[in-house]
Amino acid sequence: MTSHSTTPDISPVFDQDPLDIRLAIASIIHWADGREVREAMMRYVRFPTDDIPMFLVVNQLAYRGALRPTDLASTLGTGKANMSKIVRRLEEAGLVTRIASETDERSILVALTPAGREIGHRIVEGSEAHYRSVIEGWNDEDIAELQRLLARFARGAMLELARRSPALALPR
Repeated sequence: MTSHSTTPDISPVFDQDPLDIRLAIASIIHWADGREVREAMMRYVRFPTDDIPMFLVVNQLAYRGALRPTDLASTLGTGKANMSKIVRRLEEAGLVTRIASETDERSILVALTPAGREIGHRIVEGSEAHYRSVIEGWNDEDIAELQRLLARFARGAMLELARRSPALALPR
């Protein structure tokens, strides 16, 4: 008979070595994905509503350009029906419009309007200001090395994702 402890183990599953790349990346993701960070950015850019999903769509479009609603839904981890509702609210707010795809006549893209692009510019400016404050005091070589390594890591991660799921393959 196996004895089971009634006290749960509340420690992390892996060692909390601050130099562990998994912990470093997870920390950055959890920080960037945090509600407080998103709400602060929404205030900074003067987003017209307190609707985080709407903000996330504008953020994606600001960084990636016009996208299909299904791609937005996948990126935000939501369903197509929910994405349709979010896009409709953004259209009503004057931040996005639906346009025909230039490469697939059956496909519709969601694109930023001029008002949405203005908010997108403020998102990019706010992010840049924040990252500059984080690396303040770093020398140019360290910044360049970080940029090079992060880009290499991101490319490798995307290639691995595309290998596992060919539908997500990167454009050449």
